[in-house]
Amino acid sequence: MADHRGVAGREYRVTLLDYRDTGLSSAAAQPYSEIEDLAAVLAAVPVTSAVLVACSDGARRALAYAHRYPNAVRRVVVVGGSFGEFPDPTPEEAMARQEIRDLVKRREHALATTGIYADAEIDIDAWGPALNADDRRLMIGLHVANSYYTALEDYLGTELDPPVNTRFNEITTPVTVLAGEHDFTATQLWAHRIANQAPNARLHLLPGADHFPMLSQPRQFEHHLRQALARHAGPTARS
Repeated sequence: MADHRGVAGREYRVTLLDYRDTGLSSAAAQPYSEIEDLAAVLAAVPVTSAVLVACSDGARRALAYAHRYPNAVRRVVVVGGSFGEFPDPTPEEAMARQEIRDLVKRREHALATTGIYADAEIDIDAWGPALNADDRRLMIGLHVANSYYTALEDYLGTELDPPVNTRFNEITTPVTVLAGEHDFTATQLWAHRIANQAPNARLHLLPGADHFPMLSQPRQFEHHLRQALARHAGPTARS
C-alpha cells in the first residue's frame, strides 16, 4: 500500500492486491471466493468506497465485485480486460478466440520441449508487442517468477455466478474501459462488449499500446487514469 500525490495535488491511497495463486501470493489450499477475497482486503485497509483499477483477468474480478457490491465502488477502470470465451460469439469473436487458443498451443509446445523461459517469451511477445527491450525483459522475468500458476492442477477460486461476462448490462457502477490498439483482437472486442452493454461505460482505444499500456504507452495510461480519478474527487479518492 502506498500514498502518493494525485490529480491536481490531491492524495490517493493505492492498495495493491495479489490474488491467491498469482504474483507473490501463495497457492490456495481450499476453495475460495474471488469476490469475498477482494472484499476482505478492502475491509482490512479499510476502504469503504474504491476506484478499482484492474488489468487483464483482474478486470473480470473487479467488475464482479462491483456487480455484487455497487455501493462500495465509485468506478472500475478496466485495462485490457480478459474474460475467456465469448457467450454467443459473433463470427469475428469466434475467430479472435481461436487466435488465443493457437497461442496457448504454441506455449504448451514450448514449455514441453524447451522450458518455462521459452514459454514466457512467446506469451509476453504475443501480449506485449509494443514493449521496449527493458520492459519486455521485466515482464518475461515476472512471468517466470509466477510460473507455478501454470502448474496448478486445479484452480480453486470461484467467480460470480452466473459469470460477469454475461451480466455487463447489470453493472450500474461507472466503468472506464481502456484497450490498446496492439492488444489481441479478442481483448478489443471484449472492450467493445463492455462499452456497448454496461449502462455507464466509456471506451478509450489507446494508439500504440498493447496489453500493458502502463508500460507501452505510460503517458496515455496515466492521462486516462487521472481523468477517471478526477471524476470522483471527494474528500479522498481511493483505489
